[in-house]
Amino acid sequence: MKKTGLLLTLIFLFTLFSAGCFRQEGSSIPPVSSQQTVSSQTAVSSMKPQTASSVPADSQAAVSAESNPHSSESQVGPVIPIQTDSEKYNVLFKKNPIDAEYIKESKTAISTVDMINLSDKFANVWQKEIEHAYSELEKYLKTDSSYNAKKLEAEQKKWEDGKDAAIRLIGQEAQSTGGTMAQVDATSKVMDFYRSRAAQIYRELYNYDQNFSYAYSDKK
Repeated sequence: MKKTGLLLTLIFLFTLFSAGCFRQEGSSIPPVSSQQTVSSQTAVSSMKPQTASSVPADSQAAVSAESNPHSSESQVGPVIPIQTDSEKYNVLFKKNPIDAEYIKESKTAISTVDMINLSDKFANVWQKEIEHAYSELEKYLKTDSSYNAKKLEAEQKKWEDGKDAAIRLIGQEAQSTGGTMAQVDATSKVMDFYRSRAAQIYRELYNYDQNFSYAYSDKK
């Protein structure tokens, strides 16, 4: 009887021990709570790329300014793009060494005096480019008896005759706005005035010589 009782006791204890181990193994991975689920969804959501609507307003403005850095007003730094009837010429002119040097030097123009001096310097550079470009163009116009040659000569004369009045008008318009940046704006627009005319003449020269060269050299 004692042996039988002892055997039954051992069997009972073994059964209890086995049941306890089974429950422990079954519960080794705790159930996911609703709070943990929400946290996981938040983490995944934060990894999604931002759309335009999720970018702060000031960041959107910065992106917009970067994609379109040229305003209708003249400024120190970026140059106003030149658009003509020839896309190939537009691409070629965009690579001119004068703009490249101007942009480079504009990065160190901090004070208003620096900005004014920079615009004055490159206004003079573009004036020389006008003279150089038209001198090269004249070589072809002398042997061109077409109406276009006479038209170009008349346009250049008209531009020369109205140059001083145009520059005075730029100064008057800048002064009317007032402020410390008025002179900066005026000198910058004068530079653009000469640059625009030079680009027009080079465009005409491009019709005769697509391998034209500039008078300016950044190695000077």
